[in-house]
Amino acid sequence: MGKKKDKAEYNDFLDGEKLRDNADVRTTLQGSNALTGDVSPPPPRRDKKGRGKKGKGGPKKPPLTHFLCLPLVSDKSAEQLEASLEKLRDELRRTELVPLEAVRPVGTLHLTLGVMSLDAERLGAANQCLQGFDIRSLLRDIGAQKLAEKAAEAGTISENLGAAAFPDTEALAIDLKSLVPMQAPHKTSILYAEPRDASQRLYPFGVALRDYFREKGFLVEDKRALKLHATIVNTIYAKSAGRSGRGRGKAGKHKEKHVEESAESPSTGETEAKAAEEHIIRSQGHGPNAKSWMRFDARELVERCKDFVLAEGVVIDRVQICKMGAKKILREDGEVVGEEYEVVAEKVI
Repeated sequence: MGKKKDKAEYNDFLDGEKLRDNADVRTTLQGSNALTGDVSPPPPRRDKKGRGKKGKGGPKKPPLTHFLCLPLVSDKSAEQLEASLEKLRDELRRTELVPLEAVRPVGTLHLTLGVMSLDAERLGAANQCLQGFDIRSLLRDIGAQKLAEKAAEAGTISENLGAAAFPDTEALAIDLKSLVPMQAPHKTSILYAEPRDASQRLYPFGVALRDYFREKGFLVEDKRALKLHATIVNTIYAKSAGRSGRGRGKAGKHKEKHVEESAESPSTGETEAKAAEEHIIRSQGHGPNAKSWMRFDARELVERCKDFVLAEGVVIDRVQICKMGAKKILREDGEVVGEEYEVVAEKVI
């Protein structure tokens, strides 16, 4: 028998989509970023009788409200990413492998570093922490270390080699390539793109940021290794015929039902019980142990997309704290034109 993979190798809180999609909606007339404003954390988990739900052997976990991330979408990268996702949708239309709703909108793409449970006061403190952190120097020092390692390997290291010997921070640019299954390839519910970084700075940069905010007490504790990835397909977002999201069947049979439900205007009067139910369903939809109504055999698609380039030269030039739950973006006529996460704090590198 094969050796069971240690769950400790994976950070289970890697998607800012950990909770249900936010019921709030904004129009294209509103700003895309709301860096100030009240925090409205999601409702606590409750059982069917309305009582607070506790975890096994202990008190209930605090609701996850925000996440720390590196955004992947900019004016320059958005066009590349949208074109690549449209090619993927064309492939899914042809194969009917999964519903098209499983493909994540361009505006939601990011690399999550950790998740947070913050009230308004703690959010303000986290923002201050972000603004006070010298991110530019961090990236410069990591770059200097990588250059020093390469110099040492080549036998050209000198006594004067140090961070001050190198030019100021070079832009951190990455490529997003391939489609990788989160679970077993023959029965996965998630496909993600891998970030490729020729300078080898991205991963240590992400780890350093995560560790800094964790030491300050703003991140939910998780000692597992960081796994940087951009979720491209997740079937938890493609509703099944059953209201519980656990029905099964071919993708085509569920697509029409999902469109009908999505066509309704987002309900601002959604009951707390229903919100809590959606909260639980969404929270089970990420990571290697994700619980989704649909798993699919991705082996052929993964093989065809092994050299698939979603985007090249994606510049990571800022760090953000975003609110959980992607918001739908509507035109004046009510048509949904996209989704994105609400940015509540950011700092440019």
